[in-house]
Amino acid sequence: MGYRSEGCSFQYSPVDFCDERHLALIEDAIAKRKPDFAQRYILLSIPEWPDYHQDSVVAIEPAARKAYPLPIDAYSGPGGESGEPAAKGKLTYALDSDRVCIEGAILAYKVVKDGTFCFVLKDGRFSGYKTAYME
Repeated sequence: MGYRSEGCSFQYSPVDFCDERHLALIEDAIAKRKPDFAQRYILLSIPEWPDYHQDSVVAIEPAARKAYPLPIDAYSGPGGESGEPAAKGKLTYALDSDRVCIEGAILAYKVVKDGTFCFVLKDGRFSGYKTAYME
């Protein structure tokens, strides 16, 4: 993973990118989609907690059959009046860029932050906005 991890999860994260559901979604993306991020990757948003509009994100390298997760548990839209997300967050990325930005809220190691967060993928590792999983 390139970060402190426990198998296919960030250390202390509830998201397991190697469980049956995640692997099936990753394989389906490899079979059905073309690269749409950083020239050779497929950026896949994976539903984690639909009631809260929260998805995780992986960059998939189809040729190597590898997935590189964004160092968060999930992203969503910003918290509404109740504090809970009322909508999905916005991902911005492009085929000709190695940068992905999230507009909304991110959850990483039990901490939720609202704003715009940008990450850059290089050599199978995301840098940019620092989350608890990157320390």
